[in-house]
Amino acid sequence: MTATSFFAMKKLLLCISAALLLAAGASAQDTWVRTSTTQRQSEYPKVNQDGVYWFRFKAPSTAKDVKVNFCSVDFPAELDEEGYWNVKTKSPKVGFNLYYLVIDGVRYTDPGADVVYSNGWTGVIEVPSDIDPYYEMRDVPHGEVREHWFYSNVSKEWRRVYVYTPAEYETNHDKRYPVLYLQHGAGEMEQEWVHSGYAARITDNLIADGTIEPLIIVMNNDFVYRPGDSRGRLALAPDWSGNFAEMFINEAIPDIDASYRTKPEPRFRAMAGLSLGGMLTNNVGLSHSSMFAYYGIFSGGTVSNPENIDKDVVKLIFETCGAQEYPDRIREDTEKLKAMGFNASYYVSPDTAHEMQTWRRSLHEFLPMIFKDRSEKDR
Repeated sequence: MTATSFFAMKKLLLCISAALLLAAGASAQDTWVRTSTTQRQSEYPKVNQDGVYWFRFKAPSTAKDVKVNFCSVDFPAELDEEGYWNVKTKSPKVGFNLYYLVIDGVRYTDPGADVVYSNGWTGVIEVPSDIDPYYEMRDVPHGEVREHWFYSNVSKEWRRVYVYTPAEYETNHDKRYPVLYLQHGAGEMEQEWVHSGYAARITDNLIADGTIEPLIIVMNNDFVYRPGDSRGRLALAPDWSGNFAEMFINEAIPDIDASYRTKPEPRFRAMAGLSLGGMLTNNVGLSHSSMFAYYGIFSGGTVSNPENIDKDVVKLIFETCGAQEYPDRIREDTEKLKAMGFNASYYVSPDTAHEMQTWRRSLHEFLPMIFKDRSEKDR
């Protein structure tokens, strides 16, 4: 069976499952509760004890084709006697899952749930995962996520940056910290590593467990436009990598070093990113390899021009992707980098594709690998 026919069969079975559940009625009606991402003024989406999700929403009764697209699968909706459209189904995947409504071919965001920015604003369902406890909210000291602004002479505008500081930052006033520059993907904005990726939760938990030392995480926006550059949907500037490099290297990093108690030496600086952010880590970060000691490329391809990397500075190159992406490529590239004398490692997220669950796992794997040289902890 080809991959195309496999996913077509999977989609058909999921739709049949949804139809059977709807026909069977709400056998577990008394167990329905709002999901963790259902907004406070809405009753739906709901979930029951069996992990079945119930989407219920208003749309014209005259509509001919009403669906819920959940985890990239279309589930047909049925109209009930009260004039609401309904879909009941189990989630095809765990973790962070997007959904939206499709009414006669037009896409709509369901007002019933929390929204995130992923190629536009869209609804999200957070499906519990038994194998991913590391991003659950725990009773541990929590860091702060700050909204930081700086003026860019490249784009001639103020730019927003999200900055995570560890829980101890406000009490250890004489202490300085290593910095991870963490980039989002083409479909996200600078806040989504915190909002969707749970970067702060993951970091808080790892620090509390003693797995990593406290650090600062800086989340810049990938998109840098010079005056006159076009800005269409997902449009990159003509020199998107060059624009970002000039802003990032000459403005963003010096601004962070001036504004926060960082350890500004290259050995205390890391860069990583997902998808487009991984490409920027490759194109920009690794082309300035005298400035960073640690690199993480999350679903952003493999390393270009490794012969130009400063081996005296770079301590780790980490490549990662989902099992449904291109795991063989990162395995092969890691072996090539090792043969060239680099400390290189890779991680493949089980049963995931180009999605946030892959990148949550990638960050969780990456953080314990950086800033590990005990002799370099203190200045």
